[in-house]
Amino acid sequence: MNKQWLLGFIEGEGCFNISFSKNSSSKRKYGVRGTFVIKLTVSEREVIERIRNFLGGIGHIYIESSEPTRKAGLKNARDCVSIRVTKLEELEYIVDFLKDEKFISKQKRFDFDNWAKCINLIKEKKHLKNKGLIEIAILREQMNSGTPSNRTSFCEIRNNIDPCKELIEKGSIPISCNSCHSPPNTFQERGLN
Repeated sequence: MNKQWLLGFIEGEGCFNISFSKNSSSKRKYGVRGTFVIKLTVSEREVIERIRNFLGGIGHIYIESSEPTRKAGLKNARDCVSIRVTKLEELEYIVDFLKDEKFISKQKRFDFDNWAKCINLIKEKKHLKNKGLIEIAILREQMNSGTPSNRTSFCEIRNNIDPCKELIEKGSIPISCNSCHSPPNTFQERGLN
């Protein structure tokens, strides 16, 4: 195994993720967490273990049962094994490990770059302020374009932190609202700087 092989594997099977969770017990309304995951079928556990060893033993290996999916009627669903990295210092290692690498997939490079910016904002503790949390939400909104829309959107986070004028005036966000329904590509375009 070498770094280029692993990069190709990450491009095909890896996922860079930023997630938000409601945090009603503190001044911040949301907690934010970065995650790096590679998932395969359980028969490929040895590959996941070798990847973890190559990365210096970071992260944890998890077995995920697909029994509920099979019970729901998908008979071909398979159990999976994954390496999941969530500790900030280990995520920083992934950022450093990949930052100078040449990705083949432009979309995966774009996702990685936005994810790395989010990890850096978390490292600098900017996620503890509303402005930083909103910046992370904007970056995350642009990542993983194929991800199902059931995740917490920028619009929901933005309006829970600092309700936009449209929400205040109309009581809901109209579909024509360009601020929330068509997110600009940069933080500056939103007037949040």
